[in-house]
Amino acid sequence: MAAHSVVPTLPGTDYTSPEVYELERERIFCQGWLYAGRADRLPAPGSWRTVDLVGESILLVHGRDGEIRGFYNVCRHRGARLCEEAEGRERRFLRCGYHAWGYDFDGALAVTPNVDAEEVDRASMGLWPVHVEIWAGGVFVSLSRQSPAPLRDYLARSYDDPLAFERFGLGDLQLGPITVCEVAANWKVVVENYQECLHCPTVHPELIEIIPTFRRGMVYDPGDGASEGVALAEGLVSLGGDPRSRLPYLPGMQDRDLGKYFGATVFPTMFLDIGGTEAIATGIYPQGPSSCTVVTEYLFHRDVDLSSDQVQAVVDFNELVVAQDNAVCERVQRGISSRAFTTGVLTEKDEYVRKFIDLYRAELGTAESGDRR
Repeated sequence: MAAHSVVPTLPGTDYTSPEVYELERERIFCQGWLYAGRADRLPAPGSWRTVDLVGESILLVHGRDGEIRGFYNVCRHRGARLCEEAEGRERRFLRCGYHAWGYDFDGALAVTPNVDAEEVDRASMGLWPVHVEIWAGGVFVSLSRQSPAPLRDYLARSYDDPLAFERFGLGDLQLGPITVCEVAANWKVVVENYQECLHCPTVHPELIEIIPTFRRGMVYDPGDGASEGVALAEGLVSLGGDPRSRLPYLPGMQDRDLGKYFGATVFPTMFLDIGGTEAIATGIYPQGPSSCTVVTEYLFHRDVDLSSDQVQAVVDFNELVVAQDNAVCERVQRGISSRAFTTGVLTEKDEYVRKFIDLYRAELGTAESGDRR
């Protein structure tokens, strides 16, 4: 990069404007694929959980046939919210709390108390479906009114190549602790922060001890690409920071992978981080233009005792880093809300921030900063 050849960030209004957020909902979030959590959070037929995807309550259900399906969480009778709780398990039907209409686990309308079958065409009154696919043990949802591109094709477009991580057997891992944080920052602030490590020496003094390359503001080692991982400090194989860790390695972890840490963004709102003994799936769930919910799922080999101190060490360390990131993201949100902020600048080491912004603009259909047709 030539001297002083910085490029501008997105305009400040892109991080604060309700109008821009509504445009994102229609052109990005309701068109592509969104991460909605691990499939094993729905362990058995009748298990269900709700997830908020950009203001839409989506109901995920484990069917009697073993398939996970998704629906808008709305009763077809008079529009009541079908399931109010975060999760549960039913034996027979998903039952509306208003008029007790009941739906089978495949979304079909099954019972309508005090309303005869001749009055309502039950076959045409099933729950409104959403598209669902499973990748690497994760549930992905598309709210598109048309048939979206297959999930693998969608993932193949990512600048971070998450498909390369299939070799680690992510679908075979067990789900450990889950943490939830509310962050007073635009979702893009959180995603952009993940793309760079210029902030690491200031914000993450503990992290740069475990991943020394981050001390120089770099996200991967010189001569390597991000998909090849970044070296951990000598002797380490895990974020837990203990060279004596005896946790089993992830399936598919080869000798060349040990001692490295891998990370990828799944556009628009998922992070995937992988060490020798753990994988961490992070979902960012926008709650409007100025806030989001961050859900972190910790994954380990099936043989791991999840109550072990070594598992807790991984969780504690990552949660420290998450808290540091959340605090600085909220600081950024407060700053970019100023009328003085028009745009910032991106430097050479902001390469992956630029990649994210380029993809964001392409999906939004706005090639130039500030063009909001």
